[in-house]
Amino acid sequence: MKKLLFSLFLFMGIVTLAEAQVSAGINFQNTRTFITVGSDTDKEFFGEGRLGLGDDLGLELMGGYNFVRKSEVNAYFGFGLGLFGDHHRNHKHDHDDVYLAIPFGVLIKPFDNKNFGFLIEAAPVFADNHDGYLRGGIGFKYTFR
Repeated sequence: MKKLLFSLFLFMGIVTLAEAQVSAGINFQNTRTFITVGSDTDKEFFGEGRLGLGDDLGLELMGGYNFVRKSEVNAYFGFGLGLFGDHHRNHKHDHDDVYLAIPFGVLIKPFDNKNFGFLIEAAPVFADNHDGYLRGGIGFKYTFR
């Protein structure tokens, strides 16, 4: 848990020092719900910290690349490195699970206010102590400019 909090505060400090626009959102995935904070999702490259809520807490840091950038839609892929909290349900003992995720998704901004958008994302996930799986879900995101 201390690792998760330290990583979250470190990421927030980096975003603050970068003087970039900040985005925030919620992703409802089939495995857990993520609260996200990141840089401007309209840039070619962006970063995001994700706090995973569910049976246990987790933290994921994701770097993304927008290969489609338009005013009404962005399409991206990225790489995420994550850490499940102390008590993952697939294991009988307390420890941390590290995983790699390769998210790809679409951010759709249908309103006149292009700061708000709906998110559709899927990601194969490769964990160290159990088989990989495909994660998918929907969410929304707002960029503070």
